[in-house]
Amino acid sequence: MTPKEVSKEGFIFPKHTGFYFTPTQYHLTPNPALDPSLVTLPPQTTVCITGAGRGLGESMALGFAKAGAGRIIICSRSTSELEEVAAKIRAINSDIQVSVVKVDVTSEEDVKSLAAIIEKEHGRLDVLINNAGYLDAGWQPITSGPAEDWKRVFDVNVFGVYLVTRNLLPLLLKSVGGLKTVIGITSMSSHWAGHSIAMGMSKLALNRFMEFLAGQYGAEGLMSYSLHPGGVKTKMSQEDGKVPKELQESESNSHLLI
Repeated sequence: MTPKEVSKEGFIFPKHTGFYFTPTQYHLTPNPALDPSLVTLPPQTTVCITGAGRGLGESMALGFAKAGAGRIIICSRSTSELEEVAAKIRAINSDIQVSVVKVDVTSEEDVKSLAAIIEKEHGRLDVLINNAGYLDAGWQPITSGPAEDWKRVFDVNVFGVYLVTRNLLPLLLKSVGGLKTVIGITSMSSHWAGHSIAMGMSKLALNRFMEFLAGQYGAEGLMSYSLHPGGVKTKMSQEDGKVPKELQESESNSHLLI
């Protein structure tokens, strides 16, 4: 077996990325076994999702609503998108307590305000999903592209995850009977030196951060995971210059990094 194979679009993916793990790909119709309605969460389950105004974050929020979470906090830098998501959550179950919070995850003031809102309005936190992320136009040599764009990737994908987790962790740990779960949304790019350099490096750092959380707080019941959701055509990954056209238009688009 060779260490690398070439996809039909001509891009090379090392075997250890998991790209060739299964030939099955799900697109518009998910596997029925993954229907969140089949899950029954305790009604007090309280979930906070960053970057929840669209794409993956929106889907996660709606999934938790279908699974029976009683309280959902959705955050992003734009409240207009969040209000639309909140309306969809209430349409699933009008009894769900939804908090819409405008948060820049790189702002300590914003994040501390988020923690205070959750404490005041819900009094507990069971699950934190660090979904907010930033993708630079990184499919080019490191000498190309603006340096500030590179820095923004790390500010959001690493420092933002640290800042949110640092401030919400005390609430997670003290919630009686809580799920005590932290999830970081990662990327296949964290497993190899591929095309998007800043994204890959930032997500590799996120993976290790989740390991540190488990090592430091596992004895207190904390569970921390890095989750790679697969290739998803989100608004961010479809922005001009963020991902090569060959990948944007690919039928087997599990290499869209999101």
